[in-house]
Amino acid sequence: MNKHRRNFIKQSGIAATALATVPTIAWSQLSDENGSEQILKKLSKINDAYIEDLLARQVNNPGDRWEGGVIDQYNLPNANTTCWFIVRVASAYATKFSDYHLSAKLERPLERAVNCMLNVQHKDGTIDLHTTNFHSTPDTAFLVNYLSPVYVVLMRLNRPGLQGFISKLESFFSNAGKCFLVGGIHTANHRWVVCAALARVNSFFPNQEYVARIDEWLSEGVDMDPDGQYTEQSVSIYSPTCDDMFLTIGRLLNRPGLLDVVRKNLEMTLYYIQPGGEVLTDASGRQDNAQIGYLNRYYYTYKYFAIKDGNAVFAAVCDLIEEQMPEKISRFISFLLEDPIFEKSLPASAGIPDNYFKRFSHSGVFRIRRGTTDISVIEQNPTFLSFMKGNAVMQSMRLAAAFFGSRGQFIAEKCEVVGEKIILSRTHTHGYYQPFPADKRVGDGDWDKMPRSERPTSELQTINYQISIIESNGKLSIDISIDGTDHVPVSLEMSFRKGGELSGVTPDKHNEDSYFLESGNGEYKHGNNMIKFGPGVTTHKWAQMRGMLPKQEGLSVYLTGYTPFKHTIELS
Repeated sequence: MNKHRRNFIKQSGIAATALATVPTIAWSQLSDENGSEQILKKLSKINDAYIEDLLARQVNNPGDRWEGGVIDQYNLPNANTTCWFIVRVASAYATKFSDYHLSAKLERPLERAVNCMLNVQHKDGTIDLHTTNFHSTPDTAFLVNYLSPVYVVLMRLNRPGLQGFISKLESFFSNAGKCFLVGGIHTANHRWVVCAALARVNSFFPNQEYVARIDEWLSEGVDMDPDGQYTEQSVSIYSPTCDDMFLTIGRLLNRPGLLDVVRKNLEMTLYYIQPGGEVLTDASGRQDNAQIGYLNRYYYTYKYFAIKDGNAVFAAVCDLIEEQMPEKISRFISFLLEDPIFEKSLPASAGIPDNYFKRFSHSGVFRIRRGTTDISVIEQNPTFLSFMKGNAVMQSMRLAAAFFGSRGQFIAEKCEVVGEKIILSRTHTHGYYQPFPADKRVGDGDWDKMPRSERPTSELQTINYQISIIESNGKLSIDISIDGTDHVPVSLEMSFRKGGELSGVTPDKHNEDSYFLESGNGEYKHGNNMIKFGPGVTTHKWAQMRGMLPKQEGLSVYLTGYTPFKHTIELS
């Protein structure tokens, strides 16, 4: 037996002498009463639907670099698609609820896929993320984190037909360990992804150098603010990624403090949940900003701590995910099979918070929930407000003035809470540039050698914004005041999601899916839900002004005017 495999089995609490008879984690003995089998049955059925298509997309070209790999929707073979092939096919193989359970039909495709992974792995242990990153340590770490539960689960099966797959996957992990010891990162979350991969490889092939490298990264400190949010504030992608990674490191290295990091973020995330299981993304600093995102990526960590801590609210989050978006969590099958904790039932669930006014001051976010009405006020963000009523969604409210180009886009610099009123404000001054100081002139006419930052200014103009927001039982009153320089065109944009219907508005002749609320109230209906907004005002028909951020996707409604501009709009 491989020495490292024997060490891993020992660390996992499995006697090496009993390897030949080691069963899968006693899922076959579970009853339907605890719900564990029920969700695995559901996820297995979903996962099975992928298998034949995946098998058909596996490259069959002996001698080719990508032999055994898997192509994506653009017919590009790549390591990530091949990784997810392994995850899904191995999950079908491993769970007794799959039609492919222990099917020899899957054994050779799995071995061919991991052989491809070895073939495209560079000598330094890295793989390429073909869309952007090459010789990438963090992207290699992501793959190791996804493939490790597969390794644990399939190794326990001890199937003769998997020996080649297991051996080659061990080689992939061992090679990857080389880059984890020396490789760099791009983003904040990459540190924890690499650390989790190091913890994984260390659990298979114990090496104190792996632990030392983890500690080197951790010595920078965990990038969590007092609210419980990570640096990137990426609620739908990288916050749950960080949670997964800290859980992995904490669990494998027995670092309970890292488990508390995850708990804190999960507690905060309860107040970022929106109707339908969405999460607020408008404050994100990453690619999910203002995109529709869901809770599904948190499933593994919420379920782990719901069971470990007996947390009834976390259990309610798991229930919501399992009921409303099971197709988004079938990728977690191998995680559920890997850890014996998931043999246990979720505790009886309590309600997810849905009636609160919370300020996350370090994250610059106000979250207000009144049943199916969900409100977000965001500081230092062009989207300063979003409003949801069930599945009727005003994705964003933004404000701009045609003031010296992009300088007119309102982004709050200051936020105050006075009583029940949230006040966002900004002041900006700009003017014109005088001749470059004589004692600094070169005389060759090169504009770049005469930076504007060193030129005296004149004819200074100032614009002042103040937005006051009052919430009462799910209704909003928004007072908007813009003054300073007079006669500046102003445009307020409300962006509603496509799929609903607007009434009470007038189409913009110049822009598609754009409308003006000239007077009175408008309505946006989606299904059985409706948002009422107004009264309107339209002094001019220049909706998309110069310097204003481009129109968002969806149906945009505009109110317009000139400075000094004062108007109150209500949402209900």
